[in-house]
Amino acid sequence: MKITITDLKNLCKFSLASGNAVIPFISYMYLGNDNLFSLKSFSVFSGSLFMAMASQAFNQVIEWKQDKIMTRTCNRPIPIQRLTRMQGGLIGFAFYTVSNVLMYNYLPINALVINNLIFFSYLGIYTTLKTRSPINTLIGAVIGALPVVLGAACVNYDSLYNLGMWGNFGFMFSWQINHFYGIYWKYQKDYLRAGFKMINDSTVASRHMKICLAINGFSWLGTASQHSQPELKFISCISGLLSLYFWNYRAIKLFESDPSKNANYLKKASYNFFLVYYALLLLDIGIKRNQEKLNH
Repeated sequence: MKITITDLKNLCKFSLASGNAVIPFISYMYLGNDNLFSLKSFSVFSGSLFMAMASQAFNQVIEWKQDKIMTRTCNRPIPIQRLTRMQGGLIGFAFYTVSNVLMYNYLPINALVINNLIFFSYLGIYTTLKTRSPINTLIGAVIGALPVVLGAACVNYDSLYNLGMWGNFGFMFSWQINHFYGIYWKYQKDYLRAGFKMINDSTVASRHMKICLAINGFSWLGTASQHSQPELKFISCISGLLSLYFWNYRAIKLFESDPSKNANYLKKASYNFFLVYYALLLLDIGIKRNQEKLNH
C-alpha cells in the first residue's frame, strides 16, 4: 500500500509535533540573541521538530492496540492498517536520526543530550506508566516541560540557570496539568476503555489544578521579572493575574460543578491562557531584537 503525506502527518501528529518544536525555539530566542533565520536557529527548530515527530511515531507503534480501541484514535494509520508497525518504526527512526544529526553538528552537546532525554523519557517512562499508574500525568507534565530546558541548552550552559527559563518551565509544567485534565475528562470513557490509568476522582483532579494555579502564578511572575522593559513587566503581571482568574480559576470552578460537561471549556481556557503567556514572550523577543538592531 502506498504511503501518503496524510499517513505521515497522522503518524507523526505533525500539528502537535510542530507545537512542541515551537516551545524550545521560543525559549532559545528568548534567552539568546541569535538571528531568526540563522543556521543554528533552523537547527533548533528542525531538530526539535524531527525528534517530536519521532516520539509520536514510536508512540503509535507502541500503543496501536489502545489506539484501535479508542474512538478518538481508531483512525490513525496503524490501527486502520495504512501502515504496519515496522513501517511506523522505520519512519520514526528516520526522524530520530535526522534530529540527532542536526543537533550534533550545529548545537551544543547539552542540547543533544536533553533532546534524547526527552525522547527516551517520553517513550520509556511516560508511555509505559500510562497503563500502570495515574502518576503518569505528573511525569508527563515534567517531560512536556523539558523542551523549555532544551531551548536554553541550545543557547549555552549558563542559560540553564536563568530565572526566566525556570519560569517558563514552571508555566509549561503546570499548564499541561489543566490542559490534560480538560482532554481526559472529555474523553474519559475512551481512556478507560483502552486501559489507561488516570485520576478518576474529580476532587483530586481539582486539587491538582489548584496547586498548579499557584505554580502558574509564581512562574508567570518569574518570567515577567526577566522581561526587558519595565512597561512590559507591568503589562505581563497584570495580564497574568487576569488570565489566572478568567481562564484558570474560573475554569477549575466550572470543572468542579460538572467535570464532564465543563471539561471542554477547561481545555479551551488553557489554550487562551497559553496564547497570552507566549504572546508576551514573543513581544519581548521582538523588542530586544529591535533594540539590538538600533544599537548596531
